[in-house]
Amino acid sequence: MTATNGSAVSFRKRGRVIGCTMTLALALSALVFAPAAANAETTTYLALGDSISFGYTAEKFNENFPNEAPAYFEGGFANAFKAKLGGKEELGKGVVLVNDGCPGETSNGFIGENEALGGQKSTEPAGSKPQGPGDWHPCAYNNVNGLPLHNSLSVGKESISQLEDALSILKKGAPVHPVKAITLNIGSNDELAGITICENEIGSEFAKTGFANQPHPPAPGEKAYGPLNGKPEHDGPIEHEAFLACVIGSSLYVTTPRIVENIKHIVEAVDGPSPGGGFLGTGGQLIVMGFYNPDAFVLPESDGLPAHLNSEVTKGLKELAGLGLSNLHFANPFLTINKGNATTEQANICKYTEMCNPNVQVPGGSPAGKDGDIHPTPAGSALLGKLANEAYLGAALTP
Repeated sequence: MTATNGSAVSFRKRGRVIGCTMTLALALSALVFAPAAANAETTTYLALGDSISFGYTAEKFNENFPNEAPAYFEGGFANAFKAKLGGKEELGKGVVLVNDGCPGETSNGFIGENEALGGQKSTEPAGSKPQGPGDWHPCAYNNVNGLPLHNSLSVGKESISQLEDALSILKKGAPVHPVKAITLNIGSNDELAGITICENEIGSEFAKTGFANQPHPPAPGEKAYGPLNGKPEHDGPIEHEAFLACVIGSSLYVTTPRIVENIKHIVEAVDGPSPGGGFLGTGGQLIVMGFYNPDAFVLPESDGLPAHLNSEVTKGLKELAGLGLSNLHFANPFLTINKGNATTEQANICKYTEMCNPNVQVPGGSPAGKDGDIHPTPAGSALLGKLANEAYLGAALTP
């Protein structure tokens, strides 16, 4: 009898406990499967640009080849900036990085061939090297070489440009998750293409005629360089002077104006309220990343080019600010990486870029041991992330 009575009491208690447990379990499951509550805390940081946004370095690419999983490239400046945005002063822990970066992307390719968005039909084949001003194909890294990206730039079987993808995320000012920060770094590959074009042009001119007419395109006081005193090789001081004149001339008169025009167009499309525009509005901040010069000693006397480009981009952004875009910022790494005398500047280049990495040196490069990879080191990525965060927290550009 005692056992029977005891069992009856125990069963009733257990019933109450089981009932309470089931109620708690149902309550917990409601929390787990309530997406609206989770989504309310999610904000987006959208990283747009080229290999620097992607987090690419030549050493990482080489050591992982052919398995170029994007997870191996998550140490770039976008990740460093995202970590800053996760702080209480910025966006908090709910920020999500959407990284559209594409290694090798030019400002033309960023816009793409969609003429409704300001693109053009390409007059050069996809994947042409160098990518000249007539190449508007988006992201050859993925679309030609078949290498994976952090975030797919495709809709079904159709490839899209970064600009098209950015606009699809922004949804004309009504994104699924608020877009609180956008970084844009683009234009370096335009400059690199211009350098390669000059290399090819100078070599061809000297090989055919022994002379080189530079700078190109023609400018006041155009000069003919040569002949090379009968030397068959083309690596002497005359050729270098002609090459430098070509690089300076093409940068000032061709490449820089194209980069500035394309950046202004991208910013207007992403941030503006015009039909089809992303309309980032006042709720988010757009940071344009400036240019540094990793080749200051590989190509002496070249520091003036990125300095000039940074100045022209800033002027263009201030013009847009005068048209009502009140959330534009500019982060300038040149002022840190390329500051000081020659000794200090070279030390900074070695610290913040992969130019002095012994594993990626150009054979026969000059300066010896310091002609490596232009991409940021971990310290360089941290610096760019810091500068992006300072710009994000700082005052927006004004006219």
